[in-house]
Amino acid sequence: MNDNQIEQVKQILTEWNPLGEFAVNVPELNNYDTEAKDLASYIDKKSSVKKIDQILTEILEQAFDFPLNLEESLLYASKIKNII
Repeated sequence: MNDNQIEQVKQILTEWNPLGEFAVNVPELNNYDTEAKDLASYIDKKSSVKKIDQILTEILEQAFDFPLNLEESLLYASKIKNII
């Protein structure tokens, strides 16, 4: 993924805000910059929505020790797939 695509992933994650109200308790969140870059290192054009969802969920749950809404994560994984 290029820098423009990573920026778009950040925007998608910020729009989703999977942490919800908990996000205000994460001082270094920076609009999910780190998580977008982490995701970019694991996916490419050949990655399926299911694979993106799996990796995205793993990254976010490990980073924040916070359970995600799996239906929402699949929706946003689909949006990410559309930009790569």
